[in-house]
Amino acid sequence: MSRRAGFSMIELIMVIVIVAIAVVGIGAAFAHMSRSLALNEDLQRASQVAQECAEHILSLARPPRGHYVAVPVGAGSALCNGMAAAGFNRTVNVSAMAAAAPLCAAGWNCKRVQISVSKAGAAVEVNFMIVQY
Repeated sequence: MSRRAGFSMIELIMVIVIVAIAVVGIGAAFAHMSRSLALNEDLQRASQVAQECAEHILSLARPPRGHYVAVPVGAGSALCNGMAAAGFNRTVNVSAMAAAAPLCAAGWNCKRVQISVSKAGAAVEVNFMIVQY
């Protein structure tokens, strides 16, 4: 009997199984990366929405066009109307800070502004203070 060069059927089946396992692993990694990318894009967009709202509120409080009283305590999300992004939920909370609090010196009027933006699993919060001294 003469011996032929080449691969046996068992060797070919083993190679096919190994390649199939590798493809499944790569597919799972790709799916995870796609979800991670979508989450990162949502976080980035949420940060942009929060920053736009914060800049708008600061422009209301800054002279020469604005004033400290233009950002009333308890104003809420109405301060940033017209800046909504589709699919994102935005919450604005403006609260008065006690005089002589750790961040608000005696004789100053201080307001804390919290802006929360969320979408599905992505949530971003921006906090800042408006001071009249």
